[in-house]
Amino acid sequence: MATYKTEKKTAIKKDIDYYLDLPWTYTIETTKEDGDLLYIVYVNELPGVATDAPTLPEAMTLIKDAMRGIFKLYLEQGEEIPEPMQEEQFKGNIAYRTTNRRHLLLAKEAKKRDVSLSSLIDECIDKTLQRK
Repeated sequence: MATYKTEKKTAIKKDIDYYLDLPWTYTIETTKEDGDLLYIVYVNELPGVATDAPTLPEAMTLIKDAMRGIFKLYLEQGEEIPEPMQEEQFKGNIAYRTTNRRHLLLAKEAKKRDVSLSSLIDECIDKTLQRK
């Protein structure tokens, strides 16, 4: 178990329960094995941590068990555990450089739509991210 200081000078006990309570994200896939449906669950922020089961609730229980095991191993070996990114870590400001031509085309499109350049860029990014 490790203890770390936060910006407010309060100690946070970073034990297995601390890590299990973080906002992890998962990728869930299905496949058929011998004609039976199987759920495969991956923890996006923990490469290599995955499990499978015949039902989604069982797969989610098993992935938590796998996470508990990897956190215990990390802590025993004194290794840093990667934590999921959280929205409050980001300020929303991105320095973005592009060509004069692309800048002009974006500005024309924003004007045509009667939106700000930032709003147009956000819309384009949102559409691209939704396709993935």
